[in-house]
Amino acid sequence: MTHRCPSEKSYSFFSRMLLICTALLAAFSILASMIVARLSFQYEQAQYLKSYDLAAMNLSETFASRYADFQVLAGKFLSNGQCDPRLCELLEAPSYEDVPPATRNYCIRLLADICLDDRYLRGFLILSPAQGQLYCYTDSRSYLSYTSGLEGLPLPTPFSGEALDLDTVSRLLTACGAGDGSHNAFYGMTATLYRSPSTPLGYLIPLYSATEYTDILANFSLGQQNIFTITDDMGHLFFHSAPSLDLEASSCYTGSFHNRQYGFQVTYYTARRGLPVSSITYLIILFALVVTLFSFGLYYITYYLSHRNISRILEGMKHFSVDDLTYRIVKPSGRNEFTQIIDGFNAMCEELQRNVERSYVYELQQKKSELYALQTSINPHFLYNTLEIIRTQVINNRPADASQMILLLSKIYRTQINSNIFVTLEEEVELCENLMILYQYRFQNFDYEFDMDERVSRYALPKNTLQPLIENYFVHGIVAERRDNLFTLSIHSCQDQGKSYVRLQLANNGNPISPQRLQALKKNLADGPYADKDAVGFALTNVNTRLRIVFHDDCSMQIGNGQGDIRFQVELLFPAITVEEMKDSFA
Repeated sequence: MTHRCPSEKSYSFFSRMLLICTALLAAFSILASMIVARLSFQYEQAQYLKSYDLAAMNLSETFASRYADFQVLAGKFLSNGQCDPRLCELLEAPSYEDVPPATRNYCIRLLADICLDDRYLRGFLILSPAQGQLYCYTDSRSYLSYTSGLEGLPLPTPFSGEALDLDTVSRLLTACGAGDGSHNAFYGMTATLYRSPSTPLGYLIPLYSATEYTDILANFSLGQQNIFTITDDMGHLFFHSAPSLDLEASSCYTGSFHNRQYGFQVTYYTARRGLPVSSITYLIILFALVVTLFSFGLYYITYYLSHRNISRILEGMKHFSVDDLTYRIVKPSGRNEFTQIIDGFNAMCEELQRNVERSYVYELQQKKSELYALQTSINPHFLYNTLEIIRTQVINNRPADASQMILLLSKIYRTQINSNIFVTLEEEVELCENLMILYQYRFQNFDYEFDMDERVSRYALPKNTLQPLIENYFVHGIVAERRDNLFTLSIHSCQDQGKSYVRLQLANNGNPISPQRLQALKKNLADGPYADKDAVGFALTNVNTRLRIVFHDDCSMQIGNGQGDIRFQVELLFPAITVEEMKDSFA
């Protein structure tokens, strides 16, 4: 059937698609806005952290200058390249009372004059390990504090010029009774005092106030949620801007400046939530939200206008999927792409309905004919041999045997011409037994055993399914020289994934099968009975094809060598259904 396209060239659906494209462009605009906002935020972040970097650099330079100036400071306590004699006298005195008053006053004035030159130099510690004495001078006092016994106190390394962290200085100040509640804000450096380099007398430790670095940070515009620290490479702490503040590194911006010359680093942490957001970033975010809402609005309008027609088409496809070819979609008013799709769908359903009505019965009959042809393919040699044996019985004056054979043969052919293509397992086994009795007139050196569970006798299978397998045994399996040939048939029920099946096994103790022939048989089972006329295993593929026509993939045939005396075995597995159910399923 030919359908003409409508003459109209403009349809409303195209305008709706244009709206969707506009929404896509808006989405790209939103993405670009987000990128710009991100870049703007990163720029603001860099500007915000720039002041922290500058503050950290100032702290690093100041702390490095303390290292550099320390050598000059230590030189003020030397005389002619050696320790000042009065300081040496102080260090060598066995006790504080043994120090002459003039020496005490001299040392106090010397320390006081040096402290006046640097407002962040708040005092000194003088340590004499040999005498076990510790002297302390601070700018808040005009005398030397004294303590003896240095057990448990950290002692500097001679001639190392090492820096002492806050904790070490705090312990030394506490030991000499100079604690005033704020000595945990001091750090120091050690200068070795000696008369000769081989015999150090003690150590001079200047006390630097950490407020120097607090004052530096006060010159920068920093947020409240931040921490600056100065530590050496061993992790010793010399400055902490906010000891009471606890910030997690994962929620902070952080930066670090390392001084390799003196082996220390300045690190800062500032809370991420403290970063201010500029008005430009807010405007970009607002623009992105507006564009997003506008795009969703366009999408909703497009969806609303097209949803009704799409629902009609989907409903028609739903009916079509359940084989309701009589259903027709109601056409909407107006002319657009949806009406063209609906017209095409309705025309397709009409054409399919006509084709199905023409071909369905033909295909079903074709399928039945194929199954019937397989069922009636009796080996003509069997008929010739049977008639020859009947003739022999008549010649040998055994009319009773000839009559019995004719009766059995008539039963077999009556089954063949019967229009029923499905039989019960009981009927199929009865036909097999008639066939075996006929073969006993020809071959008198075999026996057979049939074992069928009575509960499965009512289930069905295609007629004459087992006949080709029995004929195949007498062609290839039976051994003429043996008197104990045995053919067995076993039929029982089984369960697989909650579904009932029939397991049918045929076995014999006759001629063995070679691995090469077994492989060829399995190949023929996959190729089908008509793939190669000269191929082996026609009977097996015949039976396999019958089962596949009826049960499709819900059946199987397994062949192989058996165990013990069993030389060849065939196992069939198919659903346990009745004749009526099989007819309904096949139709």
